[in-house]
Amino acid sequence: MTHIEIKAKQNIYPGEAQKIIDKGTVIGVITTGTISASAKELFNNANIAWAENVPEKEFMESEAQEEG
Repeated sequence: MTHIEIKAKQNIYPGEAQKIIDKGTVIGVITTGTISASAKELFNNANIAWAENVPEKEFMESEAQEEG
């Protein structure tokens, strides 16, 4: 089953990126931290979408909307 990986308060470097890629089911990565240039390249080569510096409140607002 494909999924989006969400990382809160974490910077993603190539080692972590490769672990995510190796799962084989991730189609996107979202983090409240940053993604290094090397990790972005790995994600791009693996056709995995990514977003960095997403404010944590964005997750909280979405969660509240889904519950309400």
